[in-house]
Amino acid sequence: MAVRVRRLLCAAAMSAGVLAASDASADVTLFSRKDITLNAALDIGGDAFYFPNANFGTGSYEPHKSGYYTRTKNVALGELYGQPMLSGTWKTPWGFSVFGLVSAIGSTTLGDGDAESVSQTSGTPRQVNLEDANLGVKIPLSEKKRLIIQGGRQKFQIDDGFLMGKGAYSSGERGAWWYAPRFAFSGPGVIKYEGKSIRSDIFMLENNSNNRQTYGNDKPETKFVGFDVTLFRSRPDGDGGSSYGDRAAYVTLTYFYVRHADKGAAYDYSNRADRQGMSVTALSWGGTPFAMKSHPFTKNITFYGNFVSEQNSHAGNGYKGVSAYAVYVEPGYTFARLPWRPHIFYRYTRFSGGRDLHSRTKHNYDTFFLYDGARYTYGGYWPGEIVGNNMSPLSNMEIHQFDITGVPPVHLLKKDDELKLGVHFYDLAYLYPTGAGLPAGTKRHMSDEVNISAEYALDANTSGAIAAGAAFSGPGGRALAKSGVPEGQAMPGIHGASGVIELYFYKHF
Repeated sequence: MAVRVRRLLCAAAMSAGVLAASDASADVTLFSRKDITLNAALDIGGDAFYFPNANFGTGSYEPHKSGYYTRTKNVALGELYGQPMLSGTWKTPWGFSVFGLVSAIGSTTLGDGDAESVSQTSGTPRQVNLEDANLGVKIPLSEKKRLIIQGGRQKFQIDDGFLMGKGAYSSGERGAWWYAPRFAFSGPGVIKYEGKSIRSDIFMLENNSNNRQTYGNDKPETKFVGFDVTLFRSRPDGDGGSSYGDRAAYVTLTYFYVRHADKGAAYDYSNRADRQGMSVTALSWGGTPFAMKSHPFTKNITFYGNFVSEQNSHAGNGYKGVSAYAVYVEPGYTFARLPWRPHIFYRYTRFSGGRDLHSRTKHNYDTFFLYDGARYTYGGYWPGEIVGNNMSPLSNMEIHQFDITGVPPVHLLKKDDELKLGVHFYDLAYLYPTGAGLPAGTKRHMSDEVNISAEYALDANTSGAIAAGAAFSGPGGRALAKSGVPEGQAMPGIHGASGVIELYFYKHF
């Protein structure tokens, strides 16, 4: 079965805390003299899962070095990670600042390992890796305009991360496959322009892929160069030039070219396409683009979307070319005058695919550096906590997603803490089951899934979440579950439903 994109399974509040760690108030000042400051910080996080009747009853298989497998029907696991950080700033006498960041991540998986058909984190893996190692300069051009040049290992994200956000994954020996705390790309680096209503990046980066550490399940090593340009409107008192979360509305054009990527047969999966020589173009938008002072209700209308095109006329692995795309559209509305301020949205997502698994042209979409994408609460681009994370290939499929979230007017531990509640529904279907290698005649419908979530943020540095869900199999989902059983293993009974109970915590010191 195709190896799937890994998810950062943090709740939205936790995601915000991770990405804003360098700005969090809990950092400890180690040294401060004149215009030089040295800070230290620490992130820790963890999660726990229970998957009853995993993968519609086929369970999860632990591979052993001697070649046999151990099957677990009801999967239980936990994960932990820690990230110490050291950052510094020098405000030079020449009007610009020099900054740097170094960090490492240690992570582990406990229990049965992840609940994929063949687990990638069984056997209690653990590892410590370098994460950030960068140096940069910030040059003020005016009060609200600046130029930033940053080289080395660094986080880099475009908009909400549908195309660009994750430079490293945490399967295999790295552990913490579900929490996925690693983000950094390797250099050379990025040049950023941050203005009042326009921002732009020019980037030359590569992902931190390592198939020795990830048991051959990582993404292709990929070196790419490109740019993005964003027109935006900031929220009141926000800075949309430097922070995606501060944008009231935006539209972004992105282009990058893959100048080198591994082309070996190990990457010849139906959902990966062939990267070397590929041109990727995307148009994305979001926020409250229809806000009008004469019609106050329009400020509560949200509309997000993205269209990505992948084209390659220099494909390898026996293919003559690649032509693939992905699109999502997401209208939503916040009932600002109702108790709990409920927000509802519908998201339609389509990842292209091919009818023929052996076509000379690949049409299956490659997710590249996909990041979570959650904005309000649970409900990012992984379609569900069960099928969307254990089974779904995020290629050759379409997704109907409905979400409703609310913030009850209660405070549990302090007057400004926040509790978010959500209900999330997903309807998944293949575009072409035969293009996924499933038997001819398999019907398209994969699954229906319902998740409920509760996320709690004590403050910007401390948060947690708990969620539960149930998924109900369709013909495509049952066929997918069967295809995940390792060759030579007896076929377990296929059931109609799988479940999940999960919880997370995050703390920044």
